[in-house]
Amino acid sequence: MTLWELSSKQQARVTSIHQNLCDNVMLRLSEMGIDVGSAIQCVRKGPLGGPIVMQLGGSVFAIEQDLASKIQIEVQP
Repeated sequence: MTLWELSSKQQARVTSIHQNLCDNVMLRLSEMGIDVGSAIQCVRKGPLGGPIVMQLGGSVFAIEQDLASKIQIEVQP
């Protein structure tokens, strides 16, 4: 399952990140706290394919569908 498929208010853990992303994107994801093993909660998804808004710890970030679909997750109960 990808991060983009996560429903609003669901929590998940990152299991993998697509390796073909450019170094700058991988660095930015890491700076945001998105690494393998990170806990993420979907706050909401924008309408009409807008960005997904997620919470990592005490921070809130938004990323586009194209990038979110390259992050594999495991839904947490």
